[in-house]
Amino acid sequence: MRLEAVRMKRLTRDRSMETHMLESMESPRTSQGNSDLRATPREPVSTGASPSGGPGRPAGLDRVSRNKAGPEDIGGPTNTAGIARLAFVVLTFNTRDLLRNCLVSVSEECASLANSIPSRVIVVDNASSDGTAEMVRDEFPAVHLMVNSENLGPAKGFNLGIAKALEDSDPVVVMNSDVVILPGTVETMLAFLAAHPEVDGVSGPLLNPDMTRQVTRAHIVRLLPVNRAKPFREDFPGTTFAMIRARAFRKVGGYDENYYFYNEDLDWATRAKRAACVFYHVPRAVVIHFGGQGRKQNISRIVAELYRSNIYYYSRHYPRLAWLALILLRLEISWKIRNLRQELSRTRDRAARSRIGESIAIYLEARRRMEEEYVRRIRPQIPMFA
Repeated sequence: MRLEAVRMKRLTRDRSMETHMLESMESPRTSQGNSDLRATPREPVSTGASPSGGPGRPAGLDRVSRNKAGPEDIGGPTNTAGIARLAFVVLTFNTRDLLRNCLVSVSEECASLANSIPSRVIVVDNASSDGTAEMVRDEFPAVHLMVNSENLGPAKGFNLGIAKALEDSDPVVVMNSDVVILPGTVETMLAFLAAHPEVDGVSGPLLNPDMTRQVTRAHIVRLLPVNRAKPFREDFPGTTFAMIRARAFRKVGGYDENYYFYNEDLDWATRAKRAACVFYHVPRAVVIHFGGQGRKQNISRIVAELYRSNIYYYSRHYPRLAWLALILLRLEISWKIRNLRQELSRTRDRAARSRIGESIAIYLEARRRMEEEYVRRIRPQIPMFA
């Protein structure tokens, strides 16, 4: 799917949706900044599915209005003074067309920053086979592309990009390639950090392609709900889209590379909380998240590793509960295998039986890895940044 890389047109949605979902779009931008990222112009396209079969852009995305976000409730007037250089670290695996949309939105946001903040974009490609690296080289030559020879998973992939970003940038945006940044979001986040030097990072709401809110986690553990209409303190910024000061990464370190997929962000947030880092959820920092596009390309290995990573997390941070987690996860795996075997007994289709058999084998392998993890208690693999 080709995309116009220089300009997104105005999004026309009804007033109630705009008020409810995109509260910050009120006054027009009056100045333009510069960005290190330059994308090659392309022809406008429809909003259908991509030529390669991936998801298309959400309806109306070609008509997004690039308006300046208003001041935050606790952030004071929009101001990004004191931000020297901004970096984006984008992790991707076989999401070429979504990555193209993502990089266009990054370029648009950087170009529209009021204070001409220099920026750089680092794409970490976890051995994609869909032409991702070639697309980035051809269409976004200013992007710093890091291509891994194998799929290292999010923890190692993000660590590589963050280490590069910290050479000359602060703050750093960590984000997935299935994200499109909506207008004013980056400036809103920068302004919040500038107005609150004690805050180490910010994140915001994730929207579905139809502009409804996704259910997202903002805390490691919390029983009572929070008012999401105003900025609130969180302790789980995640890695889907978050802006983190360099000092937080230098204090906490990178993501624990013993995690392959899942829990690397939870582990980092747990360590950051214990290091007294401060994070806020900013409701006007809105992005569209297509969700799970990279994960579905590698689901077998992810499932096989998921239960092991859960046990590893509890053994690391809540060792007195690790035995209980093990029992509950054993029961969950047994329940899933039981259901799959019942389905297998009712199915005569050869292809379906083969798929079910593969799923059973994956859960058996997941249980084996989980049991092994509980016994061995390996040391964390956390890179520290100078």
